[in-house]
Amino acid sequence: MEIRTVKREIRILGVDDARFHRGRDEWTRLVGVVFRGGEWMEGCLQTPIRVDGDDATDRLVEMVKSSSHYGQLRVIMTRDTIVAGANVLNLPTLFQATGLPVIAVSDSKPDMARVKKAFKRIHPDSWKKKYDLLEKSGPIKAVESRPGRAMVYVQWAGLSFEQTVELVQKTATRSRIPEPIRVADLIASSFVPNP
Repeated sequence: MEIRTVKREIRILGVDDARFHRGRDEWTRLVGVVFRGGEWMEGCLQTPIRVDGDDATDRLVEMVKSSSHYGQLRVIMTRDTIVAGANVLNLPTLFQATGLPVIAVSDSKPDMARVKKAFKRIHPDSWKKKYDLLEKSGPIKAVESRPGRAMVYVQWAGLSFEQTVELVQKTATRSRIPEPIRVADLIASSFVPNP
């Protein structure tokens, strides 16, 4: 779906993962919140995903397409490209499968050497496949969410970098993190891993 203009109340699905204990929890959740721009929340979604698995993209596609909000959504924003430990979101596939542009936002610049080392440790036989998925999601670029605010770092698919910047800036209404994913993070953090 092409975005011609970024309206103030554009409907965005903000997504973040819930907490988990590595080595103990096999599953965690992706939590999605439907937001009108950076202003208010209209709905909440969730789906289970495997810790350190390979199902995050497929599960997110299913969550989006089965939602009653699907026809109104215009953009997906995720907190990072890697969720649930080492479960990598494939941004181009997510865009193609849903028809919705995707923006992954990180509060700090990913240390790719460290990521590669972690993938090799967690998935010695399939680390390269996971690492290649990250590279397919394109370059990581710094964006000022508001003039004078600290940078966030983005990857995107299905829209231009200029539109990505505009969406980040229009939705970062209460902090440097866009409101849809800030609220998704707050809700996701309320899911307590099994004791």
